[in-house]
Amino acid sequence: MPLTPRFNFIDNLRCFALLLGVVFHAALAYSPYFHNIWLSADPNKAGIFDVLTHWLHLFRMPVFFVIAGFCSALIIAKKDATTFIKQRLKRLLLPFLLFLPLVIASFIHVLSWGADIVNPLPPIYAAFNVITEPQISTAHLWFLWILTQLCLIHWGVYRISGSLHKRLHCTVNMAMYPLILMTCSFVTLLAQPTPFPAPDKLLPQLWALIFYGTFYLFGIILYHKPTLFKRAYDSIIPLSLTAILSFIAYLVYLPEASTIEQVIAAAKHGAFASGGIQHIRVVAVQAVAIVSWAALILLLGHHFLNHENRISRYLSDASYWVYLIHVPVMLYIQMPLINTALPAIVKFIISVVGSMSISLLTYHFAVRHTVIGRFLNGDVHVKKVK
Repeated sequence: MPLTPRFNFIDNLRCFALLLGVVFHAALAYSPYFHNIWLSADPNKAGIFDVLTHWLHLFRMPVFFVIAGFCSALIIAKKDATTFIKQRLKRLLLPFLLFLPLVIASFIHVLSWGADIVNPLPPIYAAFNVITEPQISTAHLWFLWILTQLCLIHWGVYRISGSLHKRLHCTVNMAMYPLILMTCSFVTLLAQPTPFPAPDKLLPQLWALIFYGTFYLFGIILYHKPTLFKRAYDSIIPLSLTAILSFIAYLVYLPEASTIEQVIAAAKHGAFASGGIQHIRVVAVQAVAIVSWAALILLLGHHFLNHENRISRYLSDASYWVYLIHVPVMLYIQMPLINTALPAIVKFIISVVGSMSISLLTYHFAVRHTVIGRFLNGDVHVKKVK
């Protein structure tokens, strides 16, 4: 395909997903459903944050992996597989290795600090007391770790097959792509609790590699088959109806929120238990909701966001730094807010605005034009995604 036009919708979607990530992590503190498992759970809660967190959880990270697969295919097409893997290891693995100890240290400090100043303590602190052999968590950096593994697999398959995208050019009816994604999502998430957890373990997790790898692979296909977007526009109405109805059904079939006793048991055994007919039903609905919402967001992004936007370009450049630091920054903001009687919506707004402001200010003045900025993004004034 032509390599000259810039894929503006990719920049803008990345910016959009970034902002939704900040909103998602802020909303967790005020969600009744996640009250017993989130680090800065606030006694002031509101049901609207249940709807918001579940909705964002379904499609946000699958969309990120589609974007990642798209960009990986773009780099290989513009350059070569060797350059691709060198760039990916430099931009994914090295930041992961360098920032993970800093992130873990910041989490330990903010949780210890929170234990001294917060009243009441978030319920999750009760689970901390029973963990005798803590596992190394990759925290919110799990995305870098999983994506690194997928890029290594992508590179290996490409080298063995000679040209991966040619093998993806087999004739497949457009309707088969969502069905394949839904089937893979259902099968891989069947052994996981609902909502599906973040794969934050250091050891590779097969279910996460297959689940997110399927969306990553779809991103590769989208790059090599750009006509899929135009062909999908005719289906936007049934797609929208499917997304809305499946999300409603998901909320209806969603299991009860975990009790603190279940959280403590999961902390002892390392996982939540899942199973039964009810679980199969909700996983099936969840798979439909994940794929339909991810497809709808991608389609709307391609249609409405495929234009030059200096603000979203800047935020896209800043997104890596914001991603790395926004969760610890947010925890430092939300912990003292627990002691206040402010409404949940006000605390939520303070959390989002505060964490985004600190993240962007530190990026602009302390990262963008420094060695850290070049390490994370290369030269943002020269680098173009075309």
